[in-house]
Amino acid sequence: AGLDAVYEFARLVDDVVDEGAFTKDEAARELDGWRAEVGALYAGKPSRPLAVRLAPFVERFKLPREGFDGLIDGVAMDLDKRRYETYAELEPYLFGVAGTVGLLCVELFGHSATPPEALRAYAVSMGEAFQLTNIMRDVGVDLEKGRVYLPLADLREAGCSLESLALREHTPAFGAVMKLQYGRAKAAYARAAELLDPADRPSQLPGAVMAAVYEDVLEELRRRDFRVLFQKVTTPKPRRLVLAAKAWARAYGIY
Repeated sequence: AGLDAVYEFARLVDDVVDEGAFTKDEAARELDGWRAEVGALYAGKPSRPLAVRLAPFVERFKLPREGFDGLIDGVAMDLDKRRYETYAELEPYLFGVAGTVGLLCVELFGHSATPPEALRAYAVSMGEAFQLTNIMRDVGVDLEKGRVYLPLADLREAGCSLESLALREHTPAFGAVMKLQYGRAKAAYARAAELLDPADRPSQLPGAVMAAVYEDVLEELRRRDFRVLFQKVTTPKPRRLVLAAKAWARAYGIY
């Protein structure tokens, strides 16, 4: 129930910006309203139904306020930014829309052995890996919204112009940009795997299942030579079940 409430919060604030129901100014005001509600939640005085639902989990699991505030700040970036100059400039966005959710989820799943700093780094690395995988998978979808999350410096370095990208030209230069992001995502998945104490793997199994599915999507993108400009890669349910079973076996030291 706590996880459902956190995911509902994430979907709700994301939809404020992405669903097109609000103008830019209206969306900004709506997000400000949720910032105020998060403040009320942590003051023990939530008023909106979702915040009231979240209250017992915030108290029981000591959910960090940074997770909620940072998520709102992350989705708010989409109101003003449609391009990112460098990967370093993109990283706060990756943290805002995904790492923050990781900070909340690791507390909900439970832990006892991983040191606090390592646990935080684990959550942030998982978020970075997941969101970067999403960005790579959704290049074509984001182009329809006028958004380019691939760092402009990477595009220039590879010789891939924004014009070529807008025309959805699958060029060797575009492939080179995607290979660079692939390497970054793989590194983030590997970093996360090393940070979690093995004793916490069973409790953190839900995150491991998500990582297995998302990393499989990443590998499928590579197998398809990053042909994402006109299609979206998805993982069939039977394969998701197999990946979940493997993640369970690894968590318990069987596989």
